[in-house]
Amino acid sequence: MFSDADLSLLKNTFADNDDRLYVVRKVLLQFPLDEAERALFKGTMNDAVYDVLKKRIFPEIDPDSPLFQIGDFYQSLTNDLGSKGVEEMAPRFEAKQLEYDYLEQQFLVLKDIDQAPPPTIILDRMKGLKGKSDHDRYVQTTARNYLLGYIDSMLMHIKTLAGQKEESIDDAKKRLQKDSNK
Repeated sequence: MFSDADLSLLKNTFADNDDRLYVVRKVLLQFPLDEAERALFKGTMNDAVYDVLKKRIFPEIDPDSPLFQIGDFYQSLTNDLGSKGVEEMAPRFEAKQLEYDYLEQQFLVLKDIDQAPPPTIILDRMKGLKGKSDHDRYVQTTARNYLLGYIDSMLMHIKTLAGQKEESIDDAKKRLQKDSNK
């Protein structure tokens, strides 16, 4: 999924620099940034970093992907599709669309924090249970909980890919290959 150039970019951007991952997470989860964090974010994000984050966190089907590495955001529905009927899937589809729309919105912020439109989907509002129908509580809670876990796990994957500063790209590829064979 990642070229040597992608791995080098991840290493140069995120290896031994958790602060950069934390500001990306803050943007993706709509946490406020202070001035120092905003400056760090702007110093971290450029088109190349955006593209590699998007490839990992919010992928689109890529015809050039290696075999068995083609995928997109909707594939997380695969297990449910095999075991649940249409009625049970309806709210799951709504939750997945909400998750997708949320990530699409937040990736606009990642692309250009100063020019992104104000958010219309507010993650913090999804947690409230009062005054919502059972259906809306289910859809919003499902989407919120998925996003919280998904974003953190994808950023952890980015951290793993970045590895350590002193590790060469070849050593990182060997380590990642060894990890994937477990």
